[in-house]
Amino acid sequence: MNDLRPDDALKSQLPYEHAEASVPDWLKFLDHTADAGILVQAPNLKELFARAAWGMFFLVTDMDTIQLAERNRIRIEASDPPALMVNWLSELNYRHVTEHRLFGKFAIDEIGEEWLSAEVHGERFDPSRHKIFTEIKAVTFHDLRLERDDQGWKTQIIFDL
Repeated sequence: MNDLRPDDALKSQLPYEHAEASVPDWLKFLDHTADAGILVQAPNLKELFARAAWGMFFLVTDMDTIQLAERNRIRIEASDPPALMVNWLSELNYRHVTEHRLFGKFAIDEIGEEWLSAEVHGERFDPSRHKIFTEIKAVTFHDLRLERDDQGWKTQIIFDL
């Protein structure tokens, strides 16, 4: 895999809803027809998975409104690291959609080639405090990239909206 840069069809931009928000320098946004995506960088694989989850929820809501009142343990398995990323984010999105949870802190305790164990912190959606900017239908394998270079780890993830 070459360096992790958006394809010509993808361009880096900040979602309109977050015009006033402070975006970490390790997170970039991709605009894709009927979809959205993120580029994430991290010094290690644990941090990459945590940052990817944070980036996904940043697309969904204002992260500053999430209280870290509850914590949940999550264990994910997959056939390889890219599938592990998709399964990880899909599990978090599933809990968001079905249990109306918003997560704002992600700690990967252990990670292997085909599994991860994590603790996530957040709370139930409260319409008086939370605004949902977009709903993610699916975390896709389309243009998925996960790679290591001399500066750490990078991933590109496209979400079906």
